[in-house]
Amino acid sequence: MSLYRKRLKIVRGEGVYVWDSEGKRYMDLIAGIGVAVLGHNHPEWAEELSSQLKKLTVAGPMFNHEEKEEMLEELSKFVNFEYVYMGNSGTEAVEAALKFARLYTGRKEIIAMVNAFHGRTMGALSATWKPKYKKDFEPLVPGFRHIPFNDVEAAKEAITRETAAVIVEPIQGESGVIPAKEEFLKTLRDLTEDVGALLIVDEVQTGLRTGKFLAIEHYKIEPDIVTLGKGIGNGVPVSLTLTNFDVERGKHGSTFGGNPLACKAVAVTLRILRREKLIERAEKKFIKIEASDVVMTRGKGLMIGVVLRKPVGRYVEELQRRGYLVHTSGQRVIRMLPPLIISEEQMREVKSAIEGVINDISGRES
Repeated sequence: MSLYRKRLKIVRGEGVYVWDSEGKRYMDLIAGIGVAVLGHNHPEWAEELSSQLKKLTVAGPMFNHEEKEEMLEELSKFVNFEYVYMGNSGTEAVEAALKFARLYTGRKEIIAMVNAFHGRTMGALSATWKPKYKKDFEPLVPGFRHIPFNDVEAAKEAITRETAAVIVEPIQGESGVIPAKEEFLKTLRDLTEDVGALLIVDEVQTGLRTGKFLAIEHYKIEPDIVTLGKGIGNGVPVSLTLTNFDVERGKHGSTFGGNPLACKAVAVTLRILRREKLIERAEKKFIKIEASDVVMTRGKGLMIGVVLRKPVGRYVEELQRRGYLVHTSGQRVIRMLPPLIISEEQMREVKSAIEGVINDISGRES
């Protein structure tokens, strides 16, 4: 958001729109960086969470409660992992995944990808690529190495019997919405199985919004561990780490993880997504931007990156002026992670707005 000349003060939201302190309305194509999958102030979601606040907010991770059972029942309609560990953020889900991999395999080496982003705590930050996120906090956790994304030969050379796990995003979001190649992901799966390592798929950003519950489903690959966060609770801080193996009690935990409010948020979010078929419909809402200064549009469903020939700052500012909020990936990619409730008609409006801004600015400079 630092690209905006004027940092907005957002005071309320409804559906795909938010309003600033001066009463101006904006179409929100950021949605809390992919969090508000049901949009803002969804009436059913808000009513259910309001009722839960009056009933039970915390219970402690050592206890069971009906909200957790409700969440697990809804989750089982999308995935068939045997174990679910609950945290409060995507970064925490990644931290858990890394710990579980070392615990399960007895090995230390974690292989991550060049340009990957997995979070900002010490383990997740060690798996993250960009030096600007890391340099002020070194030394980080030892045992991490990075290989080029989508490089099959590099993967074959790097993954050995010393490897505990490989962690990968099906679509790299922070680095510019770059999809993984099918051959690359299948190679990672085959190699990790061959050497007894685990494949961790980070779906914190890709989960829910590509037309499948998990983006890895497009590749027909079954990972060993999956991390989920962002939109899984539609705004309530919550994350999931999914596995098919148990972790000894006391080896990992979270004071707030799995609290009744978070479980209710996940259960209601998943129920609405399933009933309204919002995940499946997301794939049809992808838009391709065709304008001067556009190199390509990439991504899948409602995870969209528009690659430009020039820095994006002025385009982002003009879109804001015209009532559209977008995010960025680096200096040359406009990134959009809109609510899944957005309509195809509204996405056509977005396409027209972005193309108009790009063509207008390019025309003035020619």
